[in-house]
Amino acid sequence: MRRTTTTTSPSAPVPAPGRAPRHRLDLLWRSSALVLLLASTWLIVGAALHDASTAVVSAGRTVFTVGRLSALSWWTTARATSSAARTPAPDVRSGSGPYRWWQLVLLALSGVSAYTVCSTVAIAFAGPVLPTLVLALTPATVLIAESVMTRAAPSLSTGIGTVLAIGGAVLYVLPRLDGTLGGDVLIGTVSALAAMGSMAFYGVFFARVNRGHVGPMAPRILPVFAVGSIPLVLWAATAVVGGDRVSWNVIGMLAVLGVVVYVPVYLLQHRLILTAGASWSALLGLAVPPLVGVGSALLHLAPVPMAVQLAGILVTVLGMALVIRVRRAPVPETA
Repeated sequence: MRRTTTTTSPSAPVPAPGRAPRHRLDLLWRSSALVLLLASTWLIVGAALHDASTAVVSAGRTVFTVGRLSALSWWTTARATSSAARTPAPDVRSGSGPYRWWQLVLLALSGVSAYTVCSTVAIAFAGPVLPTLVLALTPATVLIAESVMTRAAPSLSTGIGTVLAIGGAVLYVLPRLDGTLGGDVLIGTVSALAAMGSMAFYGVFFARVNRGHVGPMAPRILPVFAVGSIPLVLWAATAVVGGDRVSWNVIGMLAVLGVVVYVPVYLLQHRLILTAGASWSALLGLAVPPLVGVGSALLHLAPVPMAVQLAGILVTVLGMALVIRVRRAPVPETA
């Protein structure tokens, strides 16, 4: 009798057969929540950039994010200590110890500092649309990296679905490319490639370093964002010394962005990296630009997407549906 197997992400747990439908439903709601939150960040960041520089916005949102992650980490530790004092329990380890210094530096620089700076430079030199096209290649890059590291090819459905999703994203973005290129396309493209590479590396490396982690996520990502915020704060301080002004209105928006929006985004995103795979987490990013475009049209903030863009949205959704059919869903965990 022939034996069939399904290739899944190295970081995704394999659920019991009877629990697979519930796990897939869990993956759907987590993924949908992440996409909606990511789309909202675009609108809030866009509003904040009207009154502040990119350096101030990038550093401010990260600082507020670190602040709430610190509070969550303290609360999680205090709750665990109190619970252990009331009811002694067996030692349950998270499966991952403290980061080594070089792991922390690589994660902080690639996932926070380098990505933020490189993507900002790319937009400044090449305009907003070309970097989006380059970043659309991130899921494929991550999928290839995962396959090379695990020496296991992805399933056919995963490969086809990823290609379709990327193709749909490109189809959606291409009509917006005309007339948006900046003054130096070469520098912008190189910077976009660097941003894409840094984020792809971060997703794969975070999954590898934290393989087996089943504890709360806030204490796990706090040191990464705390260290990664240091270059951004220095960048913002230089901008303020150079004459940039920061209003209370901007500070309020950055507080909402960091505390209310980005913390849930990062908790969901990193949980999905560990449970559904870095390639799946990257693939979700392709759904954000079309969602923002449709939402902006409904709010009368932008034109209605053209027919070719609507076709691109449908192709992206089809590709993601193919991937989710074979993707193992995450096990619920404490934030």
